[in-house]
Amino acid sequence: MPSVADIEAEFAARPWRALSPADLGPAAEVPTMLTPEERLLYHWLGRRVQGEGATVDLGAYAGGSAARLLSGLALSGRQFHVHSYDRFRSSRAFWSRFMPDEPLPETDDADLLPVVRRHLAPWEGHVTLHIGDIAEKRWTGGPIEILSVDAAKGAAIADHIAAEFFPALVPGRSILVQQDYLMAVQPWLPAQMVALRDCFVPLAHVPRVGLVFLSVGAVTSAALASARVGQLTDGKLMQRVRDAAAWHDGMVPRGRFKAMLEQVKANPGVRLGWQMKHAARRK
Repeated sequence: MPSVADIEAEFAARPWRALSPADLGPAAEVPTMLTPEERLLYHWLGRRVQGEGATVDLGAYAGGSAARLLSGLALSGRQFHVHSYDRFRSSRAFWSRFMPDEPLPETDDADLLPVVRRHLAPWEGHVTLHIGDIAEKRWTGGPIEILSVDAAKGAAIADHIAAEFFPALVPGRSILVQQDYLMAVQPWLPAQMVALRDCFVPLAHVPRVGLVFLSVGAVTSAALASARVGQLTDGKLMQRVRDAAAWHDGMVPRGRFKAMLEQVKANPGVRLGWQMKHAARRK
């Protein structure tokens, strides 16, 4: 197994940037909210998988992240399976923005499942769709090799995701992608991860707001208890954000964390990203 230093050097070189969209095969055509670099990263992560653990995709929308993971996993030479979690519903606004070539549904909260199943058809048999509220889901599927998180839109769900999925990560091998890590309206993510810094090493900032981590220590119940963010006061949340800024110094611009602190100050007690965002728009 490569050392932590070896893995840090591997990610510092950003080898996914050497890929092109053509390398992704049919996955390149699946609509997604991922940035162009994130699309290459997800495919590359699938290719480099080191063991036989599961790949978990939290927050799938129309299947874009799952498709890119699957396209890489199919080239890994290993057994693979992706567990993709979402409500698989969409507003008309999101539908028209991210899937302009699909017929627009007549009502909001439209069913995405037929579209997702069509998008993921090339990898049939290698993906399980977990339909419903992630806050009500449990993980019993054994070790996780790759965990992509795009569903921690509030502090409570961030705590739930950590409790259910982080203990299944394999130290020295598993990769965690926090896709929304640097969003100003989700300050609980760096607050959570900095409290778990004995269990994770940051590997790369992938613009715009994603951060990639390596699991380096078992996430125990005691570690989870110390990392909970759902009940933090504003003051403690802000202190953890400042601690995260110091932790990521040299990898992430300090301005990202300053924006988070400003959001907490402007939205006392708010622990949902959409509420922070809507409050900012009203001002």
